[in-house]
Amino acid sequence: MFDDLFNNLKGFFVSKAQEAFKELEKLVAVPEPAEPFVLIRRFTPADSTVTRGGITIVGESWRIEAYDDNTQRFLTTSTDPLRNVILFEVAEPDVQECVFACQFYAKALDTEKPINVSLGLSRPGQWGGKTTTSWATGVSPTVDFKRYEARAHFKKEADAAKVQISVQFESSGILQIRDIELLQAPVKSQS
Repeated sequence: MFDDLFNNLKGFFVSKAQEAFKELEKLVAVPEPAEPFVLIRRFTPADSTVTRGGITIVGESWRIEAYDDNTQRFLTTSTDPLRNVILFEVAEPDVQECVFACQFYAKALDTEKPINVSLGLSRPGQWGGKTTTSWATGVSPTVDFKRYEARAHFKKEADAAKVQISVQFESSGILQIRDIELLQAPVKSQS
């Protein structure tokens, strides 16, 4: 009898947790585009990056490096990446809502963990500083360039946002990235 009661209670909690997780997924998920993406901006090595140090131009690509000397991260339990590089920032679009896509070619070298390339929205924070919401895709170690895409969901708010393309290193490594394009499409209605 107690086993049945326990199993029923356990099943109830598991189903409620699954429902809550599905609702949370809906909140952070990027909706589907209603139409094909339209190119907003193509970035070339002639464009200046926001972060300057540790970035070189190799042919038609940017080479971004991060090194972990184990002196500062040893004493902390921070969840911050080893290095965060903001490549580009552009002003928010003049639409109420859209889906952004950042398409690029990249390869990761000499790294233990995938290197994340993020597409995010940076807004002024309540007490100064900035808050950034981003969606990332991981670039795993490879010797050849592969095509990647990161998508983000934009909704206009009172505080203007900047659209950011950035790179986060969790471990030492090198990322080569090229042919970066920022695209936009209207959001498919949720009917």
